[in-house]
Amino acid sequence: MTQRVVVIGHADADGHLIAEQVRRNLELIESFDVTAIVDPARTKDHKAWMQLESFKEIDDADLVFFVDIMFAPATFDSEASALVDFVRERPEKKFFLIDHHPLPLRRLGLADNLHAMYRPDVFECAIGPRSGMMIVAALCEGQGPNVAEIKQPFHDVLARGIRRAAALGGELPGAKLLALLQSDRWDALSLLANDDAEYHRLPRGRRPSGQPWSSAMTAVNQAAETLLAGDKPQDNIRNMIQLESGRTDMAYDLDIAAERFDLHDGRRVRGNSRMHSKDLEAIVTLLEIAALSLTVTPESTFTIDELVEEARKFAGTEIDLSELDVKIVLKKSGFLIKIGGREYRLR
Repeated sequence: MTQRVVVIGHADADGHLIAEQVRRNLELIESFDVTAIVDPARTKDHKAWMQLESFKEIDDADLVFFVDIMFAPATFDSEASALVDFVRERPEKKFFLIDHHPLPLRRLGLADNLHAMYRPDVFECAIGPRSGMMIVAALCEGQGPNVAEIKQPFHDVLARGIRRAAALGGELPGAKLLALLQSDRWDALSLLANDDAEYHRLPRGRRPSGQPWSSAMTAVNQAAETLLAGDKPQDNIRNMIQLESGRTDMAYDLDIAAERFDLHDGRRVRGNSRMHSKDLEAIVTLLEIAALSLTVTPESTFTIDELVEEARKFAGTEIDLSELDVKIVLKKSGFLIKIGGREYRLR
């Protein structure tokens, strides 16, 4: 039975990346039909919680994931109440919330079908396998030291490009930038990163109205519009990069979405992406969803048997979970902490 899943992210640089990472991972589960939404208008000034009724996409969803949408320090009480009321009115749906900003967990715990997780490390602010997109997300949010051991120079290049693309006031934030990310157009973001800074003055992170467009921004915008229309963009962006740089080996030649990282002795290490099958990554994602679903409070614990049983509720008949699969996943991933002999807790 197909479950309709909606991922809603904040319209800043890291928010686009986190939403796309979560979308890709959830899409690995065959029983999920996944849609990602990043809308600058509906998440403007972190007011999304007060206007959840505007997200009509939730009406037809079974599972809803909110990612990187913070609660304002001055109004978090009313915002949390609005979210709890909204969720309680829809008991047939399950809601998940993951953010790297502090969350009012006690207030959010008043809704039984809402499961929230505070992950201050941006790299970990996702569900399922983390790719190089999460390194770039961390860099966009100023958390370079947290990913220093796995960061490469091309991650810095793409972070600059995505910050320029995601700047509010421009044409790209939202559906256009998501289309570029979903199509792995790292060449377009690399082109923006190396564009003349004169075209990308961003006071307070915003793009001023009337700021002239460069040929690079024009080309990237056209590529995004073509993708949204369901067509294949003309392959002129790489030609522009090579003409301006004189190089053919550029940052986009490595697909950061294919990068994988494992936890080894408490440290992140670069994994072998060829060893990560889609089936295994679907199980990783499924188990992490199940762990979050079992997390009623930050201190909630559960056994492996309970985790597998919960995961099967989401997987339906599409994925056959074996004890061996679970042991392999838990050995490689770091989203659980062992508490005592048989109990585990979400990290």
